[in-house]
Amino acid sequence: MALLPRAFTRSVTISVNYTNRDFESMRRALLERIPQVTERWTDHNPSDLGVVLLELFAAAGDMLAYYMDNQVSEAFLETARQRQSVINLCKLISYRLDSAVAASTELTFMLDTPKDFDVTIPRGTRCQAIIDRETIPFETVEPVTIYQGNQETTVSARQGWRELQRFVGTGLPWQNLRLSAQDIAQGSIQVEIDGDPWREVLHFRESGREDRHFRTETDALDTTQIMFGDGIRGVAPVSGTAIHVSYLRTLGKNGNLGRHLINQLQDPIQVNNARIAVSVTNRRPATGGADREPLEHAREQAPAEIQTVWKAVTKPDFLALATGFPGVAKAQLLDVNDCTNDRFLHVSLVIAPNSGGPPSPLLLNDLQAFLETRKMVTAEITLYEPHYREVGVNTEVVALPGEDPDTLKDRVSNALSEFFRFERVSFGQKINASDINALIDNLRGVDYVETLELSNASDLRNGQLPVLGNLDISVRTA
Repeated sequence: MALLPRAFTRSVTISVNYTNRDFESMRRALLERIPQVTERWTDHNPSDLGVVLLELFAAAGDMLAYYMDNQVSEAFLETARQRQSVINLCKLISYRLDSAVAASTELTFMLDTPKDFDVTIPRGTRCQAIIDRETIPFETVEPVTIYQGNQETTVSARQGWRELQRFVGTGLPWQNLRLSAQDIAQGSIQVEIDGDPWREVLHFRESGREDRHFRTETDALDTTQIMFGDGIRGVAPVSGTAIHVSYLRTLGKNGNLGRHLINQLQDPIQVNNARIAVSVTNRRPATGGADREPLEHAREQAPAEIQTVWKAVTKPDFLALATGFPGVAKAQLLDVNDCTNDRFLHVSLVIAPNSGGPPSPLLLNDLQAFLETRKMVTAEITLYEPHYREVGVNTEVVALPGEDPDTLKDRVSNALSEFFRFERVSFGQKINASDINALIDNLRGVDYVETLELSNASDLRNGQLPVLGNLDISVRTA
């Protein structure tokens, strides 16, 4: 590389193209600018020391441009890719991403013979299912009694196991407590200070000096913190007070189970210090369990909920609030408002829980209570279970030469199962034979579809979800 002149006596006008933000564009622009600076630098080979330094500056500029573009992307909800950025943006509109949601069901407790005394099943009684050597625990949400002369009773239960952490109040405003578990079920945190229960709130804006409130925040690493007030917006725990925090740890979507799988009782049932033989089972499936809220769902749900102003007045309001409730995957509003008084509104909602199946009574009751706090006084809300309509598929497929029939049959079966997967279907969705035919015809190893018949696929109504029913696949070679 030739030496640069010691000083420049002529002025140089340099035009900057601000769209040159990648390495090649910056490198090319810098090379093109060399003659404008000096005529003595003539060696532009990659081995030249000056070109090496120039490429280093171009690489540094490329990296800086990348990071600046990312910072701009993370400032908008639609383009943010990091979970913490989405959490921070949603916090600005008082929307909180859900952590893992515990599945719920109804447990039936049974005596071997009727008793002449009452048998009480305490709240928090632990039961479990064992699936493939994995323990899936559940606990009851309220006490229930098998009255004398009866032999069984039912009670709602949630999936998970409860843990307790102890802290000490500092007396400082905005005290924070960090919880150790990273799989805490949404809405399961309970706080007691010196034996008095405190209530969780979304924010402290409406909290007064004497309100025993706390709020929770979960970051992108699933670390949960509990925050107390400052003495003006919410009470600050007094220094030295005992703070007990209990919460439910859950398996999320892995806690969704079929019927009659929860059949082991962990806690003994006693009456007057005498152990009573009690068996347990779940006659309803455990549904509604889900992992932490995906970013795609938060991008859609946060703007929908802020449009409602957290009040249920219009149809989109009810749909947005119901769909955003923890444990609910799909909701559809049925318009049955046939009352002649236009100031009276009857709202009917069909609710499908996470991972499909019927919603548990506990989920319906919690959602009903949530909507009751946000509806108009003159509105009445009724919640229904969805109807899963089985669609049968009977098809004959012609395979390409050399294709194994059994392998192709499994491929067609897997493709149809994916087509009817719960997450992909919607209420009242029309199932067209042409779509099924195109799906099978485009599979690897398929020459063409000889015949295709669908049963029970027409006229799906509101409140009905299509599911794959009887499947009859025959494969022959061309």
